[in-house]
Amino acid sequence: MRSTVASYWYHDCGGPLELGSNASIRCTSCWEESHVSNWRYSCSNHSGDYRATNSALFAGSMSMSAALVQAGGRRWLMSVLTNLADW
Repeated sequence: MRSTVASYWYHDCGGPLELGSNASIRCTSCWEESHVSNWRYSCSNHSGDYRATNSALFAGSMSMSAALVQAGGRRWLMSVLTNLADW
């Protein structure tokens, strides 16, 4: 699993999160890992209010970053998006 640290994404334990090309998120502190569909998300404006998402919303958020990454990063991103298909 090739992964990248998802900036500003943190687990409840305080550890930074990595997003793998297999669409799994892993905490680099406690090593909890699961597919993105099993995680709940919160933003700084709604701290502690963790909400589910769906593949379309998650893919839309991720694809916005495609313009900001180099070719190797786009290949990685496409792999992540492909692995959302089962969700």
